[in-house]
Amino acid sequence: MTEFNNVINQVCTDMFTGEHYHEQCANQFRKVGLRGFGRWCDCESRGDYESRVCLEKLLCDRLDYFPKINTSGINSALSYQISGAKDLKAALEAWYNMETDCIATLNKAVELARTVDICVYNKLCCMLDEVQNEKSRVKMMNKRLELKNYDGHDVAQVSKELHKYFEENPDSRDLDFNVG
Repeated sequence: MTEFNNVINQVCTDMFTGEHYHEQCANQFRKVGLRGFGRWCDCESRGDYESRVCLEKLLCDRLDYFPKINTSGINSALSYQISGAKDLKAALEAWYNMETDCIATLNKAVELARTVDICVYNKLCCMLDEVQNEKSRVKMMNKRLELKNYDGHDVAQVSKELHKYFEENPDSRDLDFNVG
C-alpha cells in the first residue's frame, strides 16, 4: 500500500498545484486582455479542485486514507507571470508539459488502483480521461496559433472565441471547443 499511497499523494499534489497554477494563469491572461484564455484556465482550475476533492473523499470513505499534499511547488504556481500575448506560446508549452507529467502519474495510479479498490480505480480513470483531453486541447491550441505565428490579432480572435464558448457552456467539464 505504501507505493499506492505515494502515487496517490502525487496525484493529489498535481491536482492541487494545477488548481493554483490555472487560477494564477487565469488572472494573468485577464491582466493582458485575453479573457477567453482566462475563462479556460478558470474552468481547468475548478476541474482540478473538484477532481482532487472528490478523490480525497473517496479515498477517505473507501480506504481510510487521506492524501498528503506536497505544497513545495505552490510558490512557483502562484508566481507565474504572463506579460503579454507574446508569452502565450511559452505558457501553452508549460501547460502541456505539466499535463504530460500529470498523465504519467495518473497512469501509475490507475495501474496500482486496480488491485486496491474499483471505485478509486474508476475515479482515477475519469481523471486520466479529463487530463488527456486537456492536454489534447492545449496541443490543438498551440498548433492553431502557430498557423499565424502567434499573431496578436489572431490570438485576440481566438481568445474571443474561447470566451464565447465558456459564456455558452459555463459549467462544462467535457471541453469541446473548436478554434480551428
